[in-house]
Amino acid sequence: MDELNTAVVAAVSAAKSRVANCSGDCWSCGVKFRVTIEPDEDGVFVAECPALPGCISQGKTRDEAMVNVRDAIQGYLESLKNHGEPIPAPITEAVVEVSV
Repeated sequence: MDELNTAVVAAVSAAKSRVANCSGDCWSCGVKFRVTIEPDEDGVFVAECPALPGCISQGKTRDEAMVNVRDAIQGYLESLKNHGEPIPAPITEAVVEVSV
């Protein structure tokens, strides 16, 4: 478990570093966002990017949902750019182990 926590901390640190060290034009930097994908009651896969409020898409398959949410994220970021708004920092996460 310690190895997993170390890997998570390293990944979060790398993401923060990419955003922080981006030369004035963050629009040309590759930024990774976490997405959640869950099937809904109709069997459609719903994909959401928690770091970008309201950025949600769906697809008939997980792969289609990923393609669609990637497009939604790109559109969201282009809208931010057009309005002169900053890119939100990626959400940090950690794994928590509990006894059951």
